This record gives sequence, C-alpha cells and structure tokens, in this order.
Amino acid sequence: MELEGLKRATDSLRRCGLSLAEIITDRHLQIQKWIRENLPGTVHSFDVWHIGKAVKKKLLALSKEKDCNIVCKWMKSITNHLYWSAASSQGEEGSMIAAKWTSVVNHVQDIHTGHGDLYQQCTHGPLEPREWLKKGSKAAAKMEDILLNKRLCKDIKKLSTGFQTSTLESFHSVINHFAPKMTAYSFHGQMCRQYLAALHFNENVQRGKKISKNGKFNLKIVFPKYKDDFSVKFVNDEMTFGYVKELLDMCIEICGEKNKLSTPAPPPLTSGKRKPTKVENDTDVSLSVEY
Repeated sequence: MELEGLKRATDSLRRCGLSLAEIITDRHLQIQKWIRENLPGTVHSFDVWHIGKAVKKKLLALSKEKDCNIVCKWMKSITNHLYWSAASSQGEEGSMIAAKWTSVVNHVQDIHTGHGDLYQQCTHGPLEPREWLKKGSKAAAKMEDILLNKRLCKDIKKLSTGFQTSTLESFHSVINHFAPKMTAYSFHGQMCRQYLAALHFNENVQRGKKISKNGKFNLKIVFPKYKDDFSVKFVNDEMTFGYVKELLDMCIEICGEKNKLSTPAPPPLTSGKRKPTKVENDTDVSLSVEY
C-alpha cells in the first residue's frame, strides 16, 4: 500500500506540472528500488526518526543481556547524536554524516580524538564525570557491532539534513481520528474523511504556544506510548474549527437556503420571564419534596 500510495502521489504531482527534487521516506526496500528506477533525477533521503527508532530498539535488546546494563544509560545520548550528525551536516556530503556518526563509538569509551580523516575530534567542551564504557568490554564490543553495521552506515549517508516526516506523521494521527482504522469505509467515504482531516490539520498546524502570565511558555509532561520515559512539550493554543462554518455556508449556498441563516435569531424564551429581586434571592426558603 505504501508503494501504491507513492506511485499515485507522484503521478498526481506530475499532472500538476511539478517536479520532485527530493523525497524523504523510511527505509522501505520496495520504495527505495522504485524511486531508484523510476525517478533517477530525484534525491531519496531517509527520515532520522525512523533510523533512530531502529537503532534504539537494537540497543534496548542489547542492554538486557548479561554485563550490558550500561548500554541503557547511553541510548538517549546515542539517538541524540544521530540527530545531531544529520542536522549539523547541511550542505555537506553523506560521508561527513557517517563520519560524525561513527565517532560515537569512541565517544562512549571516553575517546574524543582520532576518529578519522573527515571528522577527527569531538567538538564538545569539557565533560562532567560519567560512567563510560570500558574499551574491550562485552558491552562496548557488541554496541560497536550495532552502530557500525555496514547497512546502517550506508543508510546514514542518506539521512535528510533538513526536512523530516514528523509533520506527516502528525497528519496521519489526525486521519486516524476522522477515519479510524478499525472501521472500513468506501473509497469516497475514506476520501471525504481525509478531506476533513486535511482541513482540520491545515487550520491548526501553525497555531501558537500558550504563554503564562510571567511571559514564559507553558510546558507539560507527557508519557508517549512509544517510549518508557517522559517528554516535555509546549502547550499549544486551543484548536479552532473555522473550516466547519465555511463548509456549512458552502452547503447552504449549494442548496439555495443561504438567506435563512441570515435571519436574526429570536430572543430566548426565558427573556420574557420575571426575574427574582435581590431581596427574594436573599430570603431563606425551605423546600419540601414529595415523592
């Protein structure tokens, strides 16, 4: 389905007269082959989050082995290093991304120089004392096998240094709200629900962050399902639903009933009732209820 979706999307863009300079996806093998054979002039890059997720999964399995508990303490730092290797290499060759990435093997063993020709030493300043991996230990050797895997290093050279698929993943979660996967819809039913999801997403994707009375951004702690640790996120402004009124106006206009909505609304029925005075409100009244 992913490959078929890519084919239809690229055909739709071509019919609009657009050319594809770069496509960012996960490491789906069929998609890699199709882009290589059918879009020779398009750069195919990989999303950092998907590769980081795969690396973290292997490190987590390693941390559960005997004498490898220390690996668990370095997983977050290694994942952050993967993001940094890509983000700090804009405009550079993929070999530089890979050189920065492989330096983490020395870094976790408290070795910060002599990484290689392209990236010779770490750029960080003095570090606080921490629990380093011992060179030649079981944990260090097995971690090195994971981080220096040939296929992984080859794919890291193709990491996207700018755009990622995180916004697209957010849009997919909105689609799941309007069209849950547990329910089957017709083609047109699914298409209409995706239109609604796109309208809702486009209206709220750029909404601002809430600011407290002291002028600072409001923060919240969340516990995502995909990881055991917590995350700190900004609190966004409330969502808006302006597209709903526009859709209703369009529907009424199509039906020829738009003028009925412009009629002033009558006052509520309770507006003609006598309201109790303040004296009556302050009077103690005992009520008895009969059943």
